Amino acid sequence: METSEPVTGCIETSKWDIFRAAIFIGGISIFLYFYLDARVPEPIPEKWKVKVMDAMMKTYGHTISWLVYFGLTEPFSDLDRKISDWFVLTMMTGKPWGLGYDSRLLIQDTTLAGVRVKIYQPIQDVGKEYRPALIYLHGGGWTLLSVDSYDPLMRKIARESGVVIISVDYRRSPQHPFPEPLNDCLEVFEYVIENYDELGLNPHKIAIGGDSAGGNMAAAITLRHKSKVAMQLLLVPSLQFSNWRTSSMLENSQYLNKSINNLDAIYFVLNYLGADHQYKDAFLANNHTTADFKKSQHGDFVDQSIWMPRKYVRDEKMKYNLETTYNDGHKHIFNSIKDKIVDPLLAPMLADDESLENLPYTYIMTAGYDILRDDGIMFYERLSQLGENAHLSHFDDGFHNAIFFPHGPLRMGVAIRIVDDIVLQLKRKLK
Repeated sequence: METSEPVTGCIETSKWDIFRAAIFIGGISIFLYFYLDARVPEPIPEKWKVKVMDAMMKTYGHTISWLVYFGLTEPFSDLDRKISDWFVLTMMTGKPWGLGYDSRLLIQDTTLAGVRVKIYQPIQDVGKEYRPALIYLHGGGWTLLSVDSYDPLMRKIARESGVVIISVDYRRSPQHPFPEPLNDCLEVFEYVIENYDELGLNPHKIAIGGDSAGGNMAAAITLRHKSKVAMQLLLVPSLQFSNWRTSSMLENSQYLNKSINNLDAIYFVLNYLGADHQYKDAFLANNHTTADFKKSQHGDFVDQSIWMPRKYVRDEKMKYNLETTYNDGHKHIFNSIKDKIVDPLLAPMLADDESLENLPYTYIMTAGYDILRDDGIMFYERLSQLGENAHLSHFDDGFHNAIFFPHGPLRMGVAIRIVDDIVLQLKRKLK
């Protein structure tokens, strides 16, 4: 009987394949370790979900950077916005194309006053008269996102509250700076108020709300039409552009600072203001105004030593050092923007006391780990001092875009609590 020779070649090949696989897996592991490097706030239990969210937002940024590098698009282009929608929808639903038919809602993609809107009607109330409604203005820094990326959230709020939702797809900056996005929202609001009967709505139960940039414009519209608004919902709102050294900016820019708390978001503000991007550093250092402005009444409206309760500030040293730093600033920059940043329709927190009187019920939601946290808190403090009917829901473990995740693959407890609270407010005040 012949004896077989050892099959050494196969063994060596097998070892080499294993070695290469180990190198590949090790490389992927190292990449993921450094890519999933977000510093997540300790109180948030779903840390890996937040890290995945952070990684997806960074991937969106890298995708746009490469497309711009190869000349395939420009920042803040229609393609950029479409890709941002895809990333948000994937995070919210697991699919870039979002959700399909919903038997519980009649969803219409249409126009009102020449502005694209999505209308969500609970199916059991279709055809009825005098229904409550919420006109919703989406976030995205006046620059990105759309009614399409907000579709899953609007569906959930409409289903659970029983309120008709009108989601507004306003024009975005930098192509359309202030006041154009606000004007689109104003036109939709005024159309709804004037045509409530045709839409089957109760004119006394029409609310307006939005998150971030949308919260800013909702507050502005309420200032102009306060007697016609049943309630306003200001969710993680951006309400002023004068003080960029708030405690929330300083505390929270160390968390998720390559994604949702990235200070490059200042470019969105500059887009809306129609200001040059070279002003970025001056804004972030609070050198875009002047010492005289900071000592004025307008400066007082954003003075944290007056309006920021210490209990919301985590940093012990910062709690007792909230005074405004007076410096000379840049008069040239200030002169180019001063008429805008003191306009209450652009910066509602700078409205005078008389303008803030007789507002409708105001619901403000803030998040502990949001760089815009202090805007909502200080606005609430001003309204409270004036005796206005306002409510602050502060979520210590929340972050700026937590509202996106009450469902889907990245479902988080804090998001569920936030959306449940919003639904409860709508039911209490509108139903």
